[in-house]
Amino acid sequence: MPFDPAKPSNGSPNSSAEMRAQLTALKADIDAIPAGPAGPPGPEGPAFSNIQIGSVITGMAGTGAAVSVTVNGSIVELSFTIPAGDTGPMGEVSSAMLATEIAGTARNPNTVSDLVLLPSDPPTHADLAAVIAKVNELITALRR
Repeated sequence: MPFDPAKPSNGSPNSSAEMRAQLTALKADIDAIPAGPAGPPGPEGPAFSNIQIGSVITGMAGTGAAVSVTVNGSIVELSFTIPAGDTGPMGEVSSAMLATEIAGTARNPNTVSDLVLLPSDPPTHADLAAVIAKVNELITALRR
């Protein structure tokens, strides 16, 4: 069916078959127009000496990725927006992994009581021995 610019007529009911036939005929008419001769080549674009990344932003989950391009002389700058992915499941921690991580930490020193000492003036050998014993007790308590 050839294209008929009078269809669909005003006030006529919608008909997908008629519209499809009209659009198909119009496309065939456009495709039948012969291409003209090639035009002259355009001017050469600028030489880009540098491409740099401007910014990388995490966008909202579920949105599309985007790239914007800015040209400043011979520098091309690319800026990216990458959407956040879905949150993954919580990972499993094995006993071995936990033991490895804890091994480098100190133990809880709550078992070491306060040093209650009223040293003499000047401190005596016994005062010094009490301080040394308490420091050793603390060091022992902190070891794993």
